[in-house]
Amino acid sequence: MKLGFWNFEGEMLYMANLVHLRYLALSLSENVGSLKLKLFQHWNMQSFIVRGCSVILGSREASRIWKMPLLRNFYVDIIPFTLEASKVVHRNIETISWLRPKCCTEDLFTRIPNLKKLGIKGSEDFENENSDGFYNFVHLGQLEKLSIECWDLQLPYSDIPWATSFLPNLKELKFVCTWLPWSDIRFIGMLPNLKVLKLIYACEGKEWEPYEGGFRQLKMLVIESSCLEDWNAVGDHFPVLEHLELSCCCLLREIPIAFADITTLALIDLYKCRHSVLASANRIQDEQQRSYGIDALLVHSKNIQDGPPE
Repeated sequence: MKLGFWNFEGEMLYMANLVHLRYLALSLSENVGSLKLKLFQHWNMQSFIVRGCSVILGSREASRIWKMPLLRNFYVDIIPFTLEASKVVHRNIETISWLRPKCCTEDLFTRIPNLKKLGIKGSEDFENENSDGFYNFVHLGQLEKLSIECWDLQLPYSDIPWATSFLPNLKELKFVCTWLPWSDIRFIGMLPNLKVLKLIYACEGKEWEPYEGGFRQLKMLVIESSCLEDWNAVGDHFPVLEHLELSCCCLLREIPIAFADITTLALIDLYKCRHSVLASANRIQDEQQRSYGIDALLVHSKNIQDGPPE
């Protein structure tokens, strides 16, 4: 068996003679700063995870993962990398993060057909970020968890079978700083098996009125928004919701009272919201007890604000 060793040279991390290593999980101190990663031919590597600092991975280095035939999970913080498509199909890969949006191409996705977890992260420089790349997720039929950050996303409205064969196995979706209009969330609501949706400063606009017939399987909804003021919803919009979390929604006036009709609702978490939002959550709790005899709904709150900032 060959021994593995770590060799730090300035801000470069070399990894060699690790041909028998199958699992690597490396957590680095933030004091390291940015770190350039140099990969070699790790024939038996199955999981490669580096966290805790800004890892710089060039496109040429990233492409070396195609020489790891057993690789299943590949994750590096925090700077997204570019990955060119392989010439052959890699059916073992299940996790990749964080890719640049311009990597969301048919060529790449058709060569990793069994991908289950994917992280996409853009930057302030939106040039060449492939704003139409969302359509290519149609090639990831096994994807279960998708996180998208800092992508000026434009959801295509046509030619996507939202309710049937588009991301049919997706269970968890997280949007961070995607600058979507609230109206576009109706398309996300059509995804047939979505159970967790996290919208972290993801949408623009003061009002959200969901469409009927969506979010049929959604159990957890997380919203952080500094612009949402009015949320017009009825219980049928989230028929099986169990957990609602609102954080830093400093302008939101209240949770729709119709949420009292969601008999599966078990927890409302509030953080840095207005007193009126907490009052509406308490009204929902009281209404469930009065109308349905349900006393299981819990309301948790922290750092409740007196009102919107001046």
